[in-house]
Amino acid sequence: MFKFFVNIIISIIIPLSVFSQDIGKDAPDFTGYSASGDTIKLSDYKGKVLVLDFWASWCKPCKEEFPFLIELYNQYSKKDFSVLTINLDDESSKIIKFLSHISEEIPFKIVFDKESKLPALYNVDAMPSSFIIDKKGVIRYLNVGFKSDDKSKITAEIEKYLNN
Repeated sequence: MFKFFVNIIISIIIPLSVFSQDIGKDAPDFTGYSASGDTIKLSDYKGKVLVLDFWASWCKPCKEEFPFLIELYNQYSKKDFSVLTINLDDESSKIIKFLSHISEEIPFKIVFDKESKLPALYNVDAMPSSFIIDKKGVIRYLNVGFKSDDKSKITAEIEKYLNN
């Protein structure tokens, strides 16, 4: 019985400590590609506050979060802000199906990471995982999962770094 509780505690504490090590560190740079083959580099976003979001079409909280990401982009994009999402589906048809249910045009870029190589750079093990990166390229905030209550926390973090 004791071993059972130790395993539960380890499975909860270890992932939290892995995530926390990224806060305050430079966001790892990468080059990715859109579903249409366009090159996208994280370094292209330096000088902007960025929400870097990892998601997949099968993720229910991702479906709830995506309209919020569009809302954030539309609200702050004229203030040195952007959104970049990393999709981890293995087929582009899954992205297309997911996006067809979004009623608005997607105003930001989506990296298609079908081999799921990029999550390892950010220690992502749950979706969605949203990182707020400041204008200097430093990870300042991480939100794992998504529920409606997260909107105010994420918005406050964005505003804090837009004003710095």
